[in-house]
Amino acid sequence: MPWPEGSRGPTGKRSLGERDAPPTSEPTGQQHLYLIFDDWELGYSIRELNLSNAGAEQRRLPPPFIRLEARRGCPEFFAAVGTKILATHPRFGDALVPGGILPIVDVHSRGVNFAPGELYPQHPIYIPVGDEELFALDMDTFKMLSMKPLWPPRLEFEYRHQVSEWSWRNLPMPTFKRMDVTSYAVDSDGRTILASTAAATFAFDPLHHEWKKHVEWSLPFSGRANFVHGLDVFVGLPKDVDAFGHLCFCRSLGDDKHVWFSKENLSSKGPAESHVCSTLVYLGESRFCLVECVSNGDTKAVQKWLEKWEELGQTEKWEDCPLSSRCRLTTFSLSSDMNGDLTAAKTAVQCYNVPVEASYNVNPVAFWL
Repeated sequence: MPWPEGSRGPTGKRSLGERDAPPTSEPTGQQHLYLIFDDWELGYSIRELNLSNAGAEQRRLPPPFIRLEARRGCPEFFAAVGTKILATHPRFGDALVPGGILPIVDVHSRGVNFAPGELYPQHPIYIPVGDEELFALDMDTFKMLSMKPLWPPRLEFEYRHQVSEWSWRNLPMPTFKRMDVTSYAVDSDGRTILASTAAATFAFDPLHHEWKKHVEWSLPFSGRANFVHGLDVFVGLPKDVDAFGHLCFCRSLGDDKHVWFSKENLSSKGPAESHVCSTLVYLGESRFCLVECVSNGDTKAVQKWLEKWEELGQTEKWEDCPLSSRCRLTTFSLSSDMNGDLTAAKTAVQCYNVPVEASYNVNPVAFWL
């Protein structure tokens, strides 16, 4: 496949709106990658991984950091903003908060709090803006939740149990449909939300609460992309299946001449393995982690074995499962070489066994917090 010419190098200046990885606080002292799998009968396990522990050998995932009860098979209902992970899975309402409550796990303080649950998500896209605002675009709703600290740090109720803080705010719906969204990002100003369909890219200004058509052109990414200020470029996974394993870069919205791919193939998939799913996580300071799930097993054979396992009352041994699935974490940094081309240099590769109980063919949920 052709590789378009590279781009000019970094300016060396940090843009005003740049937000790299937020500072950490006690008790963890540093940021970690948090992986989420629905690997137990009642819901999900959140695991904390240190990306500095490099090593190509296959390992077991660390014990769960915390477990959350929620409907399995719906990892897209997890969101993260600041240092917090929200589980927005639909729950039954209660007498105090219509629509129930959403558990919030602060990975740095190790505390659990709750947000109002009047979201009723179906196929949500969650877009964090800064460290305190989370936007949710769904089938029939577009909402925003402000995560500004409460004092006292709990849900406060007014008369008749109306939530006075930490409430979802309804925003104007866009003219396009949620299911038409192919990619999305936060623009270089750190505030404007970009969402692409197959034919155009739209922009939402959170200050004026307005959706406008930005360009008659679609972002070339699959899912979420991130803007890297130090390199003045959007980075994400490509829509083009022929570019699998390569990164996609975009500098000027609305011009295919400013779209190109990395020369390096960052996929750690072996020749006998099949790709299951992948997620690209931005670590800040031009660093990324490609979270990639691959399998040696036949998907249909695995599904058939799992159905038999359920029928036999879970008496079969897990080691007899035809699944040989693993999760690889490839950490790399982007830089500009002497010719102005962007290069991706691997800094570490880790490999972990994927719990066999986890749902199959689902993009791994990963957050850098």
